Parts: sequence; C-alpha cells; structure tokens
Amino acid sequence: MIPKFKKVLAVTDCSEIGNRAIPFAYTVVSVDGEVQLVHLIEHGDVPGGLYAHYTRDELFLPEKRKEVAEKVEKHLEQLIPQEARDESIRTQVACAFHGEIAAGIIEEIKNRSPDVVVIGSHGRSALTHLLMGSVTEQVLRHSTVPVLVVPQIKK
Repeated sequence: MIPKFKKVLAVTDCSEIGNRAIPFAYTVVSVDGEVQLVHLIEHGDVPGGLYAHYTRDELFLPEKRKEVAEKVEKHLEQLIPQEARDESIRTQVACAFHGEIAAGIIEEIKNRSPDVVVIGSHGRSALTHLLMGSVTEQVLRHSTVPVLVVPQIKK
C-alpha cells in the first residue's frame, strides 16, 4: 500500500531548488487532503534592545510584515501546479517570520501538525555544510513527522 497523507507541509525558500519540492507535495497528499505551502523569512520579532532605536529594518513594523507576507503569499499561489487546482486538494499558502529558518520549520511542524514535510535540499559542499550546517539536516534531526527531501539534481 502506498501511503497518502491528509496534511502535507511543503516548505520553499522560493528558489528553483526549493520550488522543485512543491510538485512532490501534491503527489503524496490524498485526494481530499491539504497542502500547506509555506515560505519562511529569517527575521526575529523584535530588534535587539541596544540597537532598537537605530534600526532601519522595516520588517519590525507590523504593517510592513503584513505587506511582505501578502506579496509572498500571492507568489506562492502561482507555484501551485495546475493539476492540483483542478482536483479536490486544498492548498493553504502562508509566509512565516522566524528568527532562524531550521528552528522556524520545526516550529511550523509543531503548530501545523502535518502528516509529512516536503523540503528541497540545496546540497551544499562539504566545507559549506561544515561551517554553516544544513537546514534540511536540522529539520531531519528534529522533525516529529516524516520528511521527504527533494535533492538538487546536478546536470
């Protein structure tokens, strides 16, 4: 029996590699299921206290966050495969702000309770991976649900 999931969380960074994971989310979701298509923006909730009066970062303003989120969500809607629009699969798009991406994805998993997570992997070099770590690896280590990783296909 091939498993089909009722609720699928598809995470993209809106890059070509990240977006490659989106069609896979629709292949594992059940016909009456839901795909939650989410883009995370790395940004904390409040600026550091010492520099709070000097920050020029507009994303600390609620109205600017709302504006950015709306633009991202419109972009995410365009990434939904046409075949998925014709079926009874529901899609929910969202933009979420988190201080750090991997921890943010784990938090989204806890808050959204998906049956599976689908994520693209950039396949960084060994040195970059050693110095920076891997978002995908951290999600794999800390996820409480299965994670489907779609690798970068090298040509």
